[in-house]
Amino acid sequence: MSSRTSTPTVPILLYHSVSDSPSSFIAPFTVSPDTFARHLDAVAASGATTLTVSGLRAALDGHQPLPQQPVLVTFDDGFLDTLAVAAPLLAERGMSMTAYVTTGVVGGTSPGGDPMLSWSQTIELAASGAEIGGHSHTHPELDTLPVTALREETAGCRARLQDGTGLPIDSFAYPFGYSDPRVRRVVQDAGFTSACSVKNALSAPHDPPFGISRLMVMSTTGDDDVKSWLSGNGAPVGRDDERVLTRGWRAWRRFRNRVHPMAGWADAR
Repeated sequence: MSSRTSTPTVPILLYHSVSDSPSSFIAPFTVSPDTFARHLDAVAASGATTLTVSGLRAALDGHQPLPQQPVLVTFDDGFLDTLAVAAPLLAERGMSMTAYVTTGVVGGTSPGGDPMLSWSQTIELAASGAEIGGHSHTHPELDTLPVTALREETAGCRARLQDGTGLPIDSFAYPFGYSDPRVRRVVQDAGFTSACSVKNALSAPHDPPFGISRLMVMSTTGDDDVKSWLSGNGAPVGRDDERVLTRGWRAWRRFRNRVHPMAGWADAR
């Protein structure tokens, strides 16, 4: 929580892959191990304390103390390097993370051929201290789906994760960051207690629990960008409302998907 801004904020960093040799499919969303290590060193130098997403929500709800300067490290999709590369770097620094897993590609590969976590590796990741969350089953644009498919992608994802790991699964992350009021209701009805969007904004206590703001770290994100976010600067604060452009973009995607349905990750394998 930054003392340098008038509004208390929490930087929630969103990563996908940490690799020196990603496929072209995920390369724009990948950072190298050296870059990731520098980002974590910047977190340590800032004096911030890492929390899981569920840990942050518990603190904001008054169930546990909120550190003076919290920061969150999150991973989407469930790439194998989240366990093989990112987890050891976090563990060396005593830091936590939340990893959101796409269940349809567990034990397989991404559409680009990148190896994904298996069930046993997902359990190993949790044993290292990571919170495991849901990221849908096939990674579709949830806000374009009919309700039956939406429930399969949310409640079905949670059930598969709980069956496959034996763990409680409380948090969700929307694929591509896309949601709408209907999606958020279905996610809540599925039994999740929080959900992350993207928004490329700093999170704040007024963030709705099913619309948590995150900052996407890209291959082009500089160290200075991350340091600025950690100080509570360099990005807007998350908004509760939905802009007109967002609604227009959703309407266009729904029309596009009716004409040319998009395959999810698991469908594309």
